[in-house]
Amino acid sequence: MSKFSYTRNQSVDQSAAAYPALTVDSRVSELKSVVFDHPSIAILNRFEENLHSRPLTNGEMRILLASEGTFVLEVPPAIVNLSSRITDERFKTDPFGSTGMAARILYAAVDEYGLNQMESIGLLPSHHQLYLDMAAHWGMSAEDLIKDEYIVSEAKKFSKTISVFYRKKPIIQSLGFHVANETTAPLDFGVFLRVFQKYRREYNIAPNDPMLNFLMIHEDVEESHREMGVEMVQMYADGKDDLIEESKVGVYAYMDAYGRFFDQLNSTIFHG
Repeated sequence: MSKFSYTRNQSVDQSAAAYPALTVDSRVSELKSVVFDHPSIAILNRFEENLHSRPLTNGEMRILLASEGTFVLEVPPAIVNLSSRITDERFKTDPFGSTGMAARILYAAVDEYGLNQMESIGLLPSHHQLYLDMAAHWGMSAEDLIKDEYIVSEAKKFSKTISVFYRKKPIIQSLGFHVANETTAPLDFGVFLRVFQKYRREYNIAPNDPMLNFLMIHEDVEESHREMGVEMVQMYADGKDDLIEESKVGVYAYMDAYGRFFDQLNSTIFHG
């Protein structure tokens, strides 16, 4: 038996053990362009223009927060589920390498669950808890956020699509779906952040208000989550044309649902 003594953060040079970033095939990197060039981005831009046109009423804000919250709720457990699926699948052929591969997906859940500063600070609020803090500013409770009267139908469909693609679809499609999810998160959350900051007085929000932490955090972390997702597609597809192409099925599924959601949210709040 080894008598090696390990003192956390002292005995092992962790930097020397870290995996270098992967070189990603241009065909895999193209997944990000599929997201940015999708017509749904124009729908989001139109929604942002309307949000900038005037402050929302409290009733409209409840629709926005509850509808957005419907798929915000679904994402963290779905990410954990996908990482578990990858681990289980690869465990059959590469038992000692399966967790290392799945880590690139599980990494996104570290932030979602508030685990990213455990050694320096401790357990942080989960993203769900931060979302509740933001909603509470407008007098919304956890119970309010799941009331049918505030949630547009496409939000519910979007939530179901997220559940199915992370949990049931072929893993390569799930990975494309995940890349689209992580690529779009700073886009729509960035819209809300800009609009809430523009109408700080009307919404009674201080500069850098902690109530906005949910939105500000997503501007900081999602790019790294996206790149890890792209690396995961690179590893899983292993250069195979058919798998790289199949990953786009997940990208398009996410973006189509994303566009329908924001189109309905736009017409419900702004009537056009």
